[in-house]
Amino acid sequence: SARLAPAQTRAPQWLLQRRMEASLDAPLLGAACVEVAPAAAQRQSVRELPDLTERIHRLGLTEEYHAFKDRYLAWRQGEAVGARGEITVERLTRPEHVAANRGFGDWYPTVQEWLWKRTMSYWIAVTFFEGSIFFTLSSFMCNQKEALGDMFEPLTLCGYCAGKVLFIACTYMMCLATVNFSIGHSGSGSKQETADDESVCNSDSVAESIEPDCDTFYLWPYRYGTAIRRLAGAGVGPLPYYTAIVYFTGVLCFTLGLVAEVLPGVPPLIEMMVLNYSFLCGAFLFALGGFTECLQNNTFNSVEMVIGGWAALGNFIGGSCFFVGAVVVFFDSISSCNLYGVGSLIYMVSSSLQIVMWKDEQFGLTFLAVLNNLGKPGRLPGKAGEGDEVQRFSARAALFVHISCLCGAMSTYNFNIELARRVQVSDLRSLQFAFNEMLPCVFAHLMLMLTSAVMRMPKAAPFRQLYFILRLLMIAVTVNSVLTFWEFVSHSIQD
Repeated sequence: SARLAPAQTRAPQWLLQRRMEASLDAPLLGAACVEVAPAAAQRQSVRELPDLTERIHRLGLTEEYHAFKDRYLAWRQGEAVGARGEITVERLTRPEHVAANRGFGDWYPTVQEWLWKRTMSYWIAVTFFEGSIFFTLSSFMCNQKEALGDMFEPLTLCGYCAGKVLFIACTYMMCLATVNFSIGHSGSGSKQETADDESVCNSDSVAESIEPDCDTFYLWPYRYGTAIRRLAGAGVGPLPYYTAIVYFTGVLCFTLGLVAEVLPGVPPLIEMMVLNYSFLCGAFLFALGGFTECLQNNTFNSVEMVIGGWAALGNFIGGSCFFVGAVVVFFDSISSCNLYGVGSLIYMVSSSLQIVMWKDEQFGLTFLAVLNNLGKPGRLPGKAGEGDEVQRFSARAALFVHISCLCGAMSTYNFNIELARRVQVSDLRSLQFAFNEMLPCVFAHLMLMLTSAVMRMPKAAPFRQLYFILRLLMIAVTVNSVLTFWEFVSHSIQD
């Protein structure tokens, strides 16, 4: 039986030969020939289809077509996210699909447009972060009036004024970015198309065109009709403008209360009423602005949030702390100041996340989320050739932005303290000290301006060495300003 076991496992030779002949049988060959004819006819019918590329170009939908095509192929290949359905003009031009069907080159058609959006978002994030530093420190020090003594107003009221100026600049730039929001055409249109676009810019209709080409730059932030028309024409929707104008109006409400506090001759009762109720309105608008940012970034709809969702959630929580603090002030002023401090601290973390978003080229930040997640182009739009690669923020550059903002805030506090001494002593030496304390703030903001243009350390000598020395000097100046601020506060508390 042991000898028969191998023979039983091996198939007979005649059976293997019969299987090979069966695999080459005539019916199978005939079936294969039958399949060739429909495939050839199908390819021929595809070749006979008309080429609609020129028509798509005339409609100004080239960018939308290519973006839809890429997403459609991604979906057909099994990826999780992609465009579904058949490509039609209605699908490309439907308002809820217009923004999603655009590519990077359509949002940033020229180098100037890319630089404009990049620069605006940079200064929005920077002023937001630096202003949050002022509000955080001043809010927590509001409960230390007796301990701070003569330094109370320079550390609180003057800090609030500096923070208000930065927040006004931040929210005003947000309004400018939305009121003057524009995108470029994917191709050069005819004169008739240009005339149609100009007529849309001057009319109140939105549905007549997708991308009105409006070259007028507006400075007035409350041009809500223009902002909504331009955003709707780009398929974005009105939420970005609502967010910006709500924040801007909220800052103005806070400023009104601060003016009532600073303005001499105002009766105490009127000052308290204007201060409390204006802060209540401003805090409510800040919470509302954070809520609209959460809607834009799908904070409440997604399980796994990206950095923009966390930053928007931080703004909403910070605004909510402001609102609760504005309500609590009628009963407990100490808890109110602490709530403002906690909210400002959350705003500081959120604005820090927005600086990181800018580093990752998410120039929409939290208020214009449609500009995020467009991908990272290897070259600037409209440029070609070596050396035209897009400069991106490095992690060290983002860190030095934070350091520069901290230096600017600390230096401003030191300047306020020395200036207050100048008012009390009335000598020239105190004025000189105040000027010296202001120099680090000037240097820090010059570094911020340089960083916005030169995002990475140059590689060529001697510019690389000079840039490295500037960074070392920035660290030294920041440490000196922080230590000086600590000395002022600690000595004031001890005295």
